[in-house]
Amino acid sequence: MFRIIFPNTWYVDHHGAPCKILRSTHNKVHYIRKGRTCIASMFRFNHDFEPVNKADADRIAEEIETAEHIKKLRDMRSKSRGNHGIIQPHTR
Repeated sequence: MFRIIFPNTWYVDHHGAPCKILRSTHNKVHYIRKGRTCIASMFRFNHDFEPVNKADADRIAEEIETAEHIKKLRDMRSKSRGNHGIIQPHTR
């Protein structure tokens, strides 16, 4: 499928992370993903990315941030339990 890729548009990669397009050439696409600048070939971009609007990209980013925060809180809780002598049950 042929599609014109404009700067400042939003796509979702195959991991589900929102990506903002910086620029594109005839064979490469430059984009920002999780605060890092990345480059994808046009072939990979056409197969691994899907267009989304800004509102959906914001919602996806918020959900990812919430999931990472919950994971961090669970790690902190498990570390604090380990420091207070609470024995974790063994699973077999």
